[in-house]
Amino acid sequence: MFTGLFLDSFTITPYLEQSKSEVVWSIPAGPSSFYSPNILSELTYKDVKARGLGLNLAYLNKVSDHWALYLEGDYSDTSIKSGSSQDSDYLGDNRTEEFSRSYADVDDDSSVRTSFTIGMKTRWFDSKGHYFTFLFGHQKHQLNMTTSNGVQYIPEESRGSPMTGLNSTFNSEFSSWYSGVATEHVFKWGTIGIRYERHDVEYDSEADWNLREDLAHPTSFIQSGEGKGTLLTLGYSYQVNLNWDLFFNYTRRDYDIKEGYDQTFASDGSSYVTTLNGLQYDSEQYQIGFRYIMY
Repeated sequence: MFTGLFLDSFTITPYLEQSKSEVVWSIPAGPSSFYSPNILSELTYKDVKARGLGLNLAYLNKVSDHWALYLEGDYSDTSIKSGSSQDSDYLGDNRTEEFSRSYADVDDDSSVRTSFTIGMKTRWFDSKGHYFTFLFGHQKHQLNMTTSNGVQYIPEESRGSPMTGLNSTFNSEFSSWYSGVATEHVFKWGTIGIRYERHDVEYDSEADWNLREDLAHPTSFIQSGEGKGTLLTLGYSYQVNLNWDLFFNYTRRDYDIKEGYDQTFASDGSSYVTTLNGLQYDSEQYQIGFRYIMY
């Protein structure tokens, strides 16, 4: 990503990735937020930690003394190692009169991300070793979570009761077109970079609440919505020799889905639609790896 190069080159970059993420969404009692309660059900997945591998391929073609074409493809596949969830239901507005709450572990499934980027790179104020890149691309991000080892907390008479057989799934996909900018600055001790992206996000999900006998299976409900997202990456690379360098990246990702719906399917074949109040997805990613550069 941050090579500090401004000449024809092709880079192959395998890396290790570790991430921590949080997802929160809620729905009201009816097809708009004016229904009461305005938050009927709320799901929180937090401290969802995943580890895995990724591969980045990039091509730089210098088209003039001041501009170069940049192409990039990225693929990451991580496995969820730990996390927790909270499922709360309310009878009153604004999270009051809570009548049900349960906790569970998130300890299975995966997160897969693919992206393709095209950009134009130029020298920063015509200075050698300082570069600026305009970016445009598409990304698809799948986050699949399975909850187990559930325990009921509310109502009080059921506090501590295990949710035997819990194996609920929540599979989501965030697809987005994005634009962004990146800067690179080359020094004797290494290259540092900053990359910022602005995403127009389309969100879809499908869930199976396996212990709910009143809901259909394997699809208990679906959700769909649209929103905005941002991505900020800070990176450092150290050139070992002409063809190899080592790098470390930190990425902060935020998605905010504001417009959407939830359709729930009952076991008798009927279904009903409610508004999706919103969904927030936040994550931090750490990548470390090496880069092979071909000229």
